[in-house]
Amino acid sequence: MATGFAICMIVICTISLNLSNLNSVAEKINTSSGKGVVIKPSDIPEITLDDHIYKTRSAFVVPEYKLVFFTFPKVACSEWKRMFMRINGNKNWCITRGFKAHDPKQNMIKVLNDYDPEVATAMMTSPAWTKAAILREPKERVLSAFLDKAVKEDYYVKKCCEKLSDEKEQDKCKKNEMKFDSFLHYVTKYPKECFDVHWEPQITKIDSKWWPYIDIIGYQDDLQNDAQNILKHLTSARDDVSERTAWDRYGVTGWGASNGCENRTHSFLEENTSTHKLDTGDHLMEWYTAETEKLVEENWGVEWTQAKVNFKRVKLFSGN
Repeated sequence: MATGFAICMIVICTISLNLSNLNSVAEKINTSSGKGVVIKPSDIPEITLDDHIYKTRSAFVVPEYKLVFFTFPKVACSEWKRMFMRINGNKNWCITRGFKAHDPKQNMIKVLNDYDPEVATAMMTSPAWTKAAILREPKERVLSAFLDKAVKEDYYVKKCCEKLSDEKEQDKCKKNEMKFDSFLHYVTKYPKECFDVHWEPQITKIDSKWWPYIDIIGYQDDLQNDAQNILKHLTSARDDVSERTAWDRYGVTGWGASNGCENRTHSFLEENTSTHKLDTGDHLMEWYTAETEKLVEENWGVEWTQAKVNFKRVKLFSGN
């Protein structure tokens, strides 16, 4: 019969083999049965194939820095992908035009779904790994999605209007594509036909069982400081400079709007390189009415239900 020590060694070796390319993500083994099977406390969740964070490509993994970062469309996700490309040594990280940073085949950034559920579970539950997310005030984010995808582009027409089965509704939707109240009407009345990640609630993109494991939450309205805070939490055992943070190594300089790596002296997110950046927060009153504000509060109400998330209070009309 194998000794307890031998059993533990078998378990450790098995995990090490599974996580060889993750810098030993599971640095702690909770408890072990007499048969060499790792037993986790019943209150610790496990990744399943149906978990939202696993089946979508919004949970980015940076193994060198033991980071799982959750991105949301309309929340500087393009910039974060370029940061992770830079960390990973992707030479295209500083190309801002003519390169599809959102294409997994081009950005080559790992996501949770690239790993077995057991490995993804270890990442999400290990205290050695940082889990971080940056979110945006919901009313501002919904308006940003409308301005970018309906006013600036015909994306909304293709993703919503043209998918409606009733031709009269299609025509009405297209005719009013640049009206915010019409946009809200269709994406809420026809949630199946008009579903899209750009106006999908942020909170639901992380399963409720995983929110307690998010270590750092930042916000779009203080993006630079919160991004710096996240990167200053990260160090790499592979870095030649001991204890140098990811911010000092990759965030302090090298950024800018120029399409190339030359003459870029800004810090990360000091200058937004996005081709569709919009100062939406300064224009809420230009687009919102009491009715549309109420509609967003009702249909995106889940955004304000997560206890760990503290959005700034935005109340445009006192009567609501």
